[in-house]
Parts: sequence; structure tokens; C-alpha cells
Amino acid sequence: MWWLVLLVLALGCPTPAIYTEVRPGLGCERATRVAYKTLEALGYTITQVVVASPERSGTVAGTKTMPDGSTRTGRVVITCDARGATVTPIEDALVPDYEFSRGFGYGFKELVKHPDVEEPWVASGLQVLVHAINPQEATLDLGGVPTTAGTVPVRVTIRNDTDRAVAFDPARLELVDAAGASASALGGDALAASIAAGPAGERVRGELLRARRVAANTTASGYLVFPPGTYREARVTIDDVETGEGEGFVTPVQ
Repeated sequence: MWWLVLLVLALGCPTPAIYTEVRPGLGCERATRVAYKTLEALGYTITQVVVASPERSGTVAGTKTMPDGSTRTGRVVITCDARGATVTPIEDALVPDYEFSRGFGYGFKELVKHPDVEEPWVASGLQVLVHAINPQEATLDLGGVPTTAGTVPVRVTIRNDTDRAVAFDPARLELVDAAGASASALGGDALAASIAAGPAGERVRGELLRARRVAANTTASGYLVFPPGTYREARVTIDDVETGEGEGFVTPVQ
């Protein structure tokens, strides 16, 4: 019977139906995305993403370091068809207490109520969001990895909730790592060489964020590519178009 024990450990423990999320009308991609966000909200570092489709099941998995130093694996399986999606948490313990399944269910039920948009930190004013896209997010958002050689794709969003136009120039944005070293976005031949072949790379190339004006009460967003690194904050200066005065921001890299 030893082989049966090994099989259970490899596949995970079957989850009682009470913990399975059955969502009529929920699309495959959105079900995968909400599962991803739920694992992140539970403190898991995402290690695997397979986007669900009617032809194949999807998977989102991650790991989490527990207070006692042990590592817990969280994994969910998504199946879907024209009627909707079913999301099933998988327990990694031979004799589970279903803590993961319960936590995932509560989180999923809450997050699925909200749209997949970045919420502003402030109700009004000028705001810059900088998000470094890891390979798992790239698979989910772009359908693949868009850059090569460890270069970092970054999505930048400028929300101008003011009554004045502003100007953004990528040359005035730098990312800073934990050691305090700064880096500027790639350009020219270095940028061209960093973008991978395929749809994900074409998406980034087509939505590169260039120097531009951002009109009053509008939002602009796009991608930049930075040298390899782990970045903690962004420093950027945004200019008032009318006066030419610059406003500096220091914002965390999400």
C-alpha cells in the first residue's frame, strides 16, 4: 500500500465538496485571476500559473513560510466550460485540517466581487503606480514571458485626477533596489534585444510607455523594461504642462 500513500502525497488530498467554489457564468481567465489574487492575499508566493480554458484545467500554486519555519504549499485547480468555472483547493497534507481550503474559500468569495483593476491610493490628485511583473503574472496577464535575459517588465500607471495637464517622460523615472542602486528604463538597441519573440513580447512592444502628456482627469498606462534586478521603490518627476514645474514622487514598486 506504500504506493497509494506516495500517490496521495503527490496529488494532494481530495477536497470535500463544501470547499469547492462552483461559479456559474464565471469565465476561465477571470477564475484563474481571482484564484491568483486569493493565494497572494493569503500570503503565498506564486510559483505556478496555468490559465484555465475549456480544453484544459488550470492551476495556481504557491508556497508560504509558516511561523515555525516550515513551508506550506497552496494549490487550486480550475475547470471551466460554457456554463462557468469550478475552483477546487487541494490540501498538501496526508491528514488535512482544511485550514487552507477554508481560508481560500473565504478569500475567493470576497475577491470575486471586485473588478480586476488597480485601486487608487488617494481619492484625488496625481498618482503614479509602478508594478514589476513577475513571470507568473506575465503568464496570466500577457499569455507568456515578454522579456529575455532576466530583464524586468514594468507596468506604469499615471492617474491625473486634477484639473491640469501633466507631462511624463520615462527618462525621469528610475527604480531603486534594496542596496540603493538605481536603474533607468532600457531604450534603443538594448530595449529591442530585451523583448521576447511571441505575443507577450509584442504586447509589451505595442504598449510601451513613451514621453507624453496626460490630460486633466485622465489615466495613462503602459510598459517599460528595466535591467535585471529586484526593485523596491520608484522615483519619478511629473511636470505641470502649463507652468513647467516638476513634482517628484517616491512610490513603492508593487
